[in-house]
Amino acid sequence: MMQRRWPVIAGLLLVAAALWAAPAAAQGQRQQPAPSFTLKNEGDVTVYELFVARGGTGARNWGPDRLGAEMVPAGRSFVVRLPAGFGCSADIRIVFDDGAEDIRERVDICREREVIAARSGPTAAPDRDVELVNAGPRTIMYLYIRPAGGNEWLEDRLGSAVFEAGARFTAQVPDQGCSYDIRVEYDNEAAEERRNVDLCAIAPLTIAPGWTVADDLVAFTPGSVGPGAGPRVTGPRVTLINRSGRTVFSLYVFPDGAPDEGPDRLGVRMLSQGDQVEVDLDPAQGCSFTIRVNYDQGPADERSGIDLCRISELVIEAGWVDAPAAGSVRFVNAGPAPIIALHVDPPGTRRGPDRLGDQILGVGRSLALAPPQEGVCAYDVTARFRNGQEARLAGADLCAGGEITLAP
Repeated sequence: MMQRRWPVIAGLLLVAAALWAAPAAAQGQRQQPAPSFTLKNEGDVTVYELFVARGGTGARNWGPDRLGAEMVPAGRSFVVRLPAGFGCSADIRIVFDDGAEDIRERVDICREREVIAARSGPTAAPDRDVELVNAGPRTIMYLYIRPAGGNEWLEDRLGSAVFEAGARFTAQVPDQGCSYDIRVEYDNEAAEERRNVDLCAIAPLTIAPGWTVADDLVAFTPGSVGPGAGPRVTGPRVTLINRSGRTVFSLYVFPDGAPDEGPDRLGVRMLSQGDQVEVDLDPAQGCSFTIRVNYDQGPADERSGIDLCRISELVIEAGWVDAPAAGSVRFVNAGPAPIIALHVDPPGTRRGPDRLGDQILGVGRSLALAPPQEGVCAYDVTARFRNGQEARLAGADLCAGGEITLAP
């Protein structure tokens, strides 16, 4: 009897054991942590996006970017936490900020707890040395050299240095062929550019008045016009600086009353805002010249009666062609430095107020001024320059109109 009951009792015990084990297994499953892994960026390109899908499904639906608003720069890590029940097999898509992608299928993230991103950026081009000579009269404050046709000037090749007149300088630039664009900015805030310079054929490159328009930079020497040119005949020279806010397309400088305006002094170049150009003139043509400027838009500007034997710099800016009002004159700074004080007083009287106030009159710039006292035309004029020099004119007629140049 007992033997017949024993199988029944054994069966009941097995059922009871199964019922007891089921809740325990369920409890253990509920306590299993959600899957996660760490993305480590051991390359030098930033990880921009990261997509993780269940193994074998990524090609159909990658889902959201797991980085959200974050990125993973080189040398950094990011912990990816996935929902419970995701499983161990994952398709992973890594997108870098240069647009490249790395796709890995069916990665076992339960065993591979770290996923390594190791994309290297493009290898920098080796540097080349560029020898330059500053044969001009001004200090170069900034020097930019870029492969021809670039859109940005990038870094200043001088760094914290300045390029003094008469000095030599070796610049290091990426070695990307022979053709480069070059821009220099001077201590008077003017700038010059020349494009498509063959640095493979020129050593050193000479920066001097006329270098931007010379026919052949290989044969260029300061004062020459091109291959085989003789020395420049000493005569008036004027530096024209564009601060008009517009681009100058063509520039003509010719004697007052001449039947022909002569050649375009810019040649094939243009004069952008802040750029300057040196213009050499024939001494046989005298001193009184007309300057005509054609812009990229709007009417041309023209001004006559400019004494270029006394003015070495002239700024093209708003109002530069306006004639002084009736009964007044235009003072022009023809000196070597800005004018920081201007006194205009009747002869024999004590020095009066500074007519510039808190302003300065830059080199090549002009100021229209009417006689300070009604009915008085003769005045003693004293201009003090930033370098300590002075210019004095006794009994200047401020009612005569025209221009008065100020130079030590």
